Amino acid sequence: MFNANQIFRHPAWRREDPDGVLLINSSDLSELGAKDGDWIAVESSVRRLVVRSKIDDAMRKGRLALPHGYGQAYPSPDGERLINGPRINLLTESGNRDPIAGTPYHKNVAIRLALVSAQEAAAYQSQSERIHKRSVGQ
Repeated sequence: MFNANQIFRHPAWRREDPDGVLLINSSDLSELGAKDGDWIAVESSVRRLVVRSKIDDAMRKGRLALPHGYGQAYPSPDGERLINGPRINLLTESGNRDPIAGTPYHKNVAIRLALVSAQEAAAYQSQSERIHKRSVGQ
């Protein structure tokens, strides 16, 4: 893991963005065949993550943003560990680094987007609901 920023607060603190959404221009999302709030895959040369999308037309076409600080595993009542939000460092290829400092380039990572199956989207939705239902005491 290369980005040291991690949110160590309970998911209930995240009222604005509980899942760590991918911000994307509406035309890019439409071209993919997805709509606002859909779960989509973000694929780099080393890893694939599934994230919730959110239209943000302040994003330039062809540019995306994923938040730092997510990816913490939280224990469920049955002992399973549920991951809340994208672990964005997993998209970073460790060999692509600054030649002097040796720091991997993690701010600009080449990725491609892909649709996910209905079954995979449902699994991520279910996990999100399990985390956030528990986090608000329901």
